[in-house]
Amino acid sequence: MLAHFQYLITPQVEQYLQEGISIFGEVQPMWYSWGIMSVMMGMSFIVIGLLNVYIFSQSPKSEKPPIPALLIMIIYLVSVVYVGYEFNQAAQLYGGIFGLTLTSICIFLCLKK
Repeated sequence: MLAHFQYLITPQVEQYLQEGISIFGEVQPMWYSWGIMSVMMGMSFIVIGLLNVYIFSQSPKSEKPPIPALLIMIIYLVSVVYVGYEFNQAAQLYGGIFGLTLTSICIFLCLKK
């Protein structure tokens, strides 16, 4: 979120994104659409992280993490990698790959026991 507010919300970017686009028949500046999507993506990452912390903190220490939660996270991370690749966003691409690697290791260790 810090990068969003520090580097992406600048007068230069806002001016660049003033061109109008039609969304459901209503023309609005790209700036509004981009801002909503950018902030909501950041917030969704925070919420998903907090949900993971909650799920794993509520699990008994002697039990494995819930496999369905890990599989859902893998599906989500695959979509992060796809978006990072499709829209040429290195941070999302490599962050998704890193998350996939860690989650896959976690599933492997859970299934191995």
